[in-house]
Amino acid sequence: MQANSFGIGILGTGIMGRRMMAALQQHPRFRVVAAWDPAPGALQAALARAPEARPARDADSLVHDKAIDVVYVASPPAWHASAVRSVLQAGKACFCEKPLTHDIAEAEALRDAVAQSRLPFAVNFPFARGTASRRMQQIVHSGDLGAIRSATVRLRFARWPRDWQAGASAWLAGPTEGGFTREVLSHFAFQALRLFGPFTVADVELQRPPGQAETALRARWIHRDVQVVVDASVAGEIADDNRFEVMGERGSVALTGWSRLAYQGQTSEPLDNTAQTLDGLAALLAGQADHGLATVDEAASVVRCIESMLAP
Repeated sequence: MQANSFGIGILGTGIMGRRMMAALQQHPRFRVVAAWDPAPGALQAALARAPEARPARDADSLVHDKAIDVVYVASPPAWHASAVRSVLQAGKACFCEKPLTHDIAEAEALRDAVAQSRLPFAVNFPFARGTASRRMQQIVHSGDLGAIRSATVRLRFARWPRDWQAGASAWLAGPTEGGFTREVLSHFAFQALRLFGPFTVADVELQRPPGQAETALRARWIHRDVQVVVDASVAGEIADDNRFEVMGERGSVALTGWSRLAYQGQTSEPLDNTAQTLDGLAALLAGQADHGLATVDEAASVVRCIESMLAP
């Protein structure tokens, strides 16, 4: 680590890897040292935007690069487990894209491996440090809404995969590691965990054509005192929309469009919260306990929720 900055390596330079690389270059606490992707075209496109970074020979050489303090795992979910283990075995801190994995037993094994390693580790759920999502948590936890009467998560997609995901459609459109439940609903499962604590899944109704990702899902998440009703579907030629609303006896609060808060008759402007996420990563690497990022325990809980809803 150079003074006041951390060297980061990026495993996977698809859509998420390139987005994170752009944000990292704007953050004063990080230097993009190297990147690797099995697709040469994707790697070259990413490095063209980060002239100070170098291409790694392979994934193993990247995780063992002495100039790298932390590895960001941005590969498709099927590769997360092996990538995380490689990073931990190299003695490096790890920041893994969500979902942690697409298998419950594997998620629990990774949780144990991270705990045993005692290395800095977090999973990228932007709601962990997002301005609107954290404000929603504060409002609910403060008791300002009174007793919580109900909560709903509603997701709508014009099509799946979404147009901007075309480069990753090969796996996003399939049932093994793709689908909107893993890619999008997992964020709201994480927010529910932060709002209400652990929960169980009930009354799942899943529509999934053979060999394809799901087209509709309905379920209930049952917390100790609150039930969250989930309604998500691919609905045709409409604008994509997402909304998590909590209704109490004295009012309601809603998180909409990823980063807008609707509360007391006002709706906040949308924000890009990536900088806040990277602030949290810098805090984690500096040894601060209050970094706010999603822990491996939280990420494993989300995997348990998501995969139990998608189980045959």
